Amino acid sequence: MKRYRKRRRRQGGIGLSAAAALCLAVSLLLFARAGGEVAVQELLDDLARSSGFVTRAVALELGLSADADTAVFAPRTAAAARSEDAADPVSESTYIPLESENDAPVLSAADKAATVTVNNETSYPVDVAACLSAKTAIRAGDDGPQVLIVHTHGSESYTPDAAFPYTPTETERTTDTRYNVVRVGDELKSVLEQNGIAVIHVRDIFDSPTYSGSYDRSLAAIEQALATYPSIRVVIDVHRDSILTDDGRAYKTLCTVDGTDTAQLMFVVGTDDGGLHHPDWQQNLNYVTGLQYRLNRSYPGLMRPVNLRTQRFNQHASPGSMLLEVGSSGNTMTEARAAVRLFGQTLADDLNGA
Repeated sequence: MKRYRKRRRRQGGIGLSAAAALCLAVSLLLFARAGGEVAVQELLDDLARSSGFVTRAVALELGLSADADTAVFAPRTAAAARSEDAADPVSESTYIPLESENDAPVLSAADKAATVTVNNETSYPVDVAACLSAKTAIRAGDDGPQVLIVHTHGSESYTPDAAFPYTPTETERTTDTRYNVVRVGDELKSVLEQNGIAVIHVRDIFDSPTYSGSYDRSLAAIEQALATYPSIRVVIDVHRDSILTDDGRAYKTLCTVDGTDTAQLMFVVGTDDGGLHHPDWQQNLNYVTGLQYRLNRSYPGLMRPVNLRTQRFNQHASPGSMLLEVGSSGNTMTEARAAVRLFGQTLADDLNGA
């Protein structure tokens, strides 16, 4: 997926819009140093809400043209996504890696840490090599369900196609479980069970008819399942990401595995950096980085970098918890199912010690 289209710079250096943005930034700095910090902060807040100014600033930083047709992509409502109790549908992801970041030669890397990237949005330092050397492993037990699959935002759906045509209940969402992420969870459950892993799949829709409070509702379901089935070792909250351009076009995260178009996957790992109780977040991160390495080694390009966040996303409920983004709204259900099958097989092999 191309996120930036490089264009030749105009003769005479940067364009007028970029130069104006640079001059404004310098002026604000001088004004702030002269004692106008509060006024400058208010102005910066207003500018941050201006997509045009942000686009030109990004273009200046990257050395691109700031023309209106320059493709600079960002997650929808990224600022609102930082709240676990958002009133409107948002995406947990606030980070979109550049396409080139998935071009690393992960198969031939001598150092495992070189194959795993963590986009760290917290105040905590992260040492990927230390995460991997911890060798945090989870093995399937002999009795009872081992994996719990839930969907905090179960109505998240994909782009309709000939194989999976449907009429959305609302934009990028449907409560019909044949066409939303619950169907992706069904596919994951099937792959795990084919490999001898017993699974509990909670197919409830927690984000409809009311989106606000969906994490509270899914947490209640998770805690009930853990109490009923203490054998559960891994909890997976399956989501679908959302990436839109400023004009509302949906983009897909895509790679090719064995000639098959496949949605990309991303782990979102929660912490206690936002102030909520979550003592085991480092253990969760260690576990996920191990899975990330294994997936990168088997399927180069399938995984986007791990996204470490200040929110906890219910991952405090149990060690071995993860949030898995399966593709984006621009992907099709076929591409999403192809991706989660690869993840399911890798997870099963890991749980089985293969």
